Amino acid sequence: MDARRRAAIAVVLVALAAGSAVLTSSLVSSTARPTQVSTAGDAPLLPTLQPIAPTTPSPQLAVTTNHCVNVPIVYYHYIRVDTNPRDTLGQQLSVTPQKFQAQMDWLREAGVHPVTLAQVMAAVSGGAALPSHPIVLTFDDGHNDFATRAVPVLLHEGFIATAFVVPGFLGQSSYMTYQQVIEVANEGMVIGSHTMHHVKLNTVSLQLAKIEIDASKSLLEGLIGRPVLDLAYPYGNYDAAVVSLVAQDGYRDAVATTWGTQQCVSNRYVLHRIEVAGSYNVWSFARAAGLPVPPPGWTDPGLPPVRTS
Repeated sequence: MDARRRAAIAVVLVALAAGSAVLTSSLVSSTARPTQVSTAGDAPLLPTLQPIAPTTPSPQLAVTTNHCVNVPIVYYHYIRVDTNPRDTLGQQLSVTPQKFQAQMDWLREAGVHPVTLAQVMAAVSGGAALPSHPIVLTFDDGHNDFATRAVPVLLHEGFIATAFVVPGFLGQSSYMTYQQVIEVANEGMVIGSHTMHHVKLNTVSLQLAKIEIDASKSLLEGLIGRPVLDLAYPYGNYDAAVVSLVAQDGYRDAVATTWGTQQCVSNRYVLHRIEVAGSYNVWSFARAAGLPVPPPGWTDPGLPPVRTS
């Protein structure tokens, strides 16, 4: 690792310690501002950033109209086998490596084209049109199985994906290390921000929310040596003040967890996403994302490669 990267990691470590102290102090001593929690079905919080009502997904070409584009943004958490039968949440969030491989293999066979959020924003802003059957692959939290399980499959397929990383969790059990974040970025994956400590931004003070948003961006940029322009709201929670902070900090876009495939320039800071549940097989995955569905009896030809480090 070169001197610049070592220095960046040192800054990360110092800032994490400071950030943790600020987080603890704020949560103990400050009163959170009154906020609205944004969840699927809630009334819009900003007239110019209103979530689009869910629409029926279409497997047709992405068509840009009125500064909007029809493209699913799917999100994963874990690529693993959860063997704890009592961990119902963990099982819901865990897609097995075999299922993930099948989903990616089907995307390739069906002519689906993974794209980045930068490409989506360019398309809705009058830039280059998206390819046929576009999809954005995103992974929340920065778990280490993104590096060891997902990335080898993505590279094998020639796909690109975005990992929304929580710098305050790096190096902890089940999360990527600093070096893994650098490696996956160098392999072509996009690194996005998921705040410093995965806090519900609309339930803490504006001062702390700003620290969480700013510090994560700055530290990840120092770590990988390139701009970090995409953000995912932890738990999908945001309000008007949080959206303003994200825009002011120089992020190009942000994703929520409200269902939908219609992405618009006016919604660039509350883009819709579709969760990939652990119970999904390749057919339910394709249907949820509005993509071509495999024929009956389709079988996956391969098994996922495994990375040991």
